[in-house]
Amino acid sequence: MVELAVEFCEMSFKNPFLLSSAPPTMDADHIIRAAKIGWAGAVTKTVATFGVKHPRPRLGRMVTALNGEVNIGMGNIELISDMDAKQWCEQEIPSIKRNVPKDFKLILSIMAGPSPDEWAELAHMVEAAGADMIEMNVSCPHGMPERRMGALIGQDAELTAEVIRGCRRGTTLPVMVKLTPNVTDVVSIAEAAVKAGVDAISGINTVLGLVGIDVETRKPLPTTKPNHYSSFGGYSGPAIRPIGLRVITQIAKAFPRVPLSAIGGIEDWRSAVEYLMVGARTVQVCTAVMWHGFGIIKDMIRGLTDFMRRKGYKSIEDFIGCALPYIVPFEKLTLEPPHKAEVDPATCTGCAKCVTACRDGGYMAISMVEGVAVISKTKCDGCGLCAVLCPVSAIKFV
Repeated sequence: MVELAVEFCEMSFKNPFLLSSAPPTMDADHIIRAAKIGWAGAVTKTVATFGVKHPRPRLGRMVTALNGEVNIGMGNIELISDMDAKQWCEQEIPSIKRNVPKDFKLILSIMAGPSPDEWAELAHMVEAAGADMIEMNVSCPHGMPERRMGALIGQDAELTAEVIRGCRRGTTLPVMVKLTPNVTDVVSIAEAAVKAGVDAISGINTVLGLVGIDVETRKPLPTTKPNHYSSFGGYSGPAIRPIGLRVITQIAKAFPRVPLSAIGGIEDWRSAVEYLMVGARTVQVCTAVMWHGFGIIKDMIRGLTDFMRRKGYKSIEDFIGCALPYIVPFEKLTLEPPHKAEVDPATCTGCAKCVTACRDGGYMAISMVEGVAVISKTKCDGCGLCAVLCPVSAIKFV
């Protein structure tokens, strides 16, 4: 018997899977439907004292053209909720609390400008309406910084601390701050947040970028109507997971006692476990839900349960942070003796992908012998390129 429940900010979540602040949590209807099929909690679309209007269309995808147009990421130029805080507090929050399971946690994402008093007022409003927790959005990378909100605050350690102290004055609820990856030193921002009294940290928000250009029309993506303009927006999906893992690792190592909620490219149980193993206690999912629907929670729960049984883990606590001791400064990496690649001939399919890669991107150490890849021990440098590309995991290092 395995236990999926996890403690986060002195609250028990029935599993570590939450919906992040995004279109899937735009209103009560979406959140209620998600709650009824197994999600442990949801962070609402970000709420401010005003609603916004969005450009249309506002989503664009990033694909790997050489791999069958597979989606690897998504860009958006969407902003915060189109409903203001008054509507959320009078209609959406009460409706959610009436209709979700009792163990479902509702986290309100809120946003204000540099004024601590504005944060205090918003925090007080959502607590009175029934929120279980607050997530401070100081990290939206587009649209909102121009209004002196979002990442304009989260890229400044002093401003971040000031608004956290303001938010804390307005509520008795646990307060989590959502950090941006669009900084040179995220640990300094996290340190300011911790010193200001934040209860937890979530990250990452989307990465500022331009998702692409349609070379046939010469227009940027996503292309809004009717003038075909676009703008820099937030990039999300599997492609940003390495950035998210880096940020969560850095914060977990610097502040091991601070609860972390991971965001960024979580698409299945395995990617969720990656984040848990570098110190997160909960994970938040957005893009995968937008692509595949709320129902992915069933596979996530099933996959995590099967994994824990197979590895002998009784609870999630057994492996939270277990990978952290192995992530070290570069100077601590072992350089000698060199390790060489070796092919398992029984597994090799003879596709020769490793031969091409090593010939043009490596050390010309691989050749085909009777339909099987063979590696020269004298030429192999142990770089790992062949193993990265092998589709059947036939290559190991000895």
